[in-house]
Amino acid sequence: MEWFVTAADGRTLAVEDAGDRDGRPVLVHVGTPAGRRLYGPRTLADAERRELRLISYDRPGYGGSTPQPGRSVADCASDVRAICAALGIDRLAMWGLSGGGPHVLACAALLPDLVTAAASLASLAPYDAEGLDWLAGFSAEAIEEVRLTLGDRTKARAWFRKECAEILGAPPAQVALKWQAQMPGVDLALLTDEAVSMQQALAPGIEGSWDDCVAQLTPWGFDVAQISIPVLLLHGGQDRAVPFSHGEWLASHIPGVEAQFFPDEGHALRDSHIEDVDAWLVERSS
Repeated sequence: MEWFVTAADGRTLAVEDAGDRDGRPVLVHVGTPAGRRLYGPRTLADAERRELRLISYDRPGYGGSTPQPGRSVADCASDVRAICAALGIDRLAMWGLSGGGPHVLACAALLPDLVTAAASLASLAPYDAEGLDWLAGFSAEAIEEVRLTLGDRTKARAWFRKECAEILGAPPAQVALKWQAQMPGVDLALLTDEAVSMQQALAPGIEGSWDDCVAQLTPWGFDVAQISIPVLLLHGGQDRAVPFSHGEWLASHIPGVEAQFFPDEGHALRDSHIEDVDAWLVERSS
């Protein structure tokens, strides 16, 4: 089921749910670039088994949500509050992964009256994180993308348009095959579902992914030290998308965090640990 919610400033937010639609609400902050379409047999089956209602939304500029140029990570908090008000939800848990990690941490910091517990999977740390060599461990391509985004936005946006065209330019199964060649062992059906989600998110163009990435590289608008609710943090030691040092930094700066590190695992923590995440959220939200 899907809804179109009006944000505080009049923008439209596209929202949908999955799992047990009569169950305990859990809001999901998806990665970058990705849309509100939730997928993965383990994710959906575990939500139904635990009677969890998974709610997701397109961040501004993705899919069916109106762009919000210049948004910060912290701006997601007011959008989440609007979504909860529209759906009649006064308390809920959350999890977020990868590019959704900073957003779930923003809600944990800024919405303690609304969020009961939050789980962050493979999240980035703030770009201005003191004592962290933020770029260390990223691929040469990712470092170049950051350099352009910060130093030559015309070239950077051309780069984003090229990447967007590559994702949109082939059927999802073909896009997934290309990805699988770079990620041996990852389930092709799961990658195909991910390609569908990305294509839906990027259908309007690059504004969602562009604003996501700029927000990640500029001040987030909150301090993770503000967080006062229970937080679970997961990170893989072999993560090539978000370096392990980011998880270590967050674990040392979020008050009371429960950190779980997996030395032999990479970026796809949701697929291997979603049952543990759901169990933790249910326990901390009871």
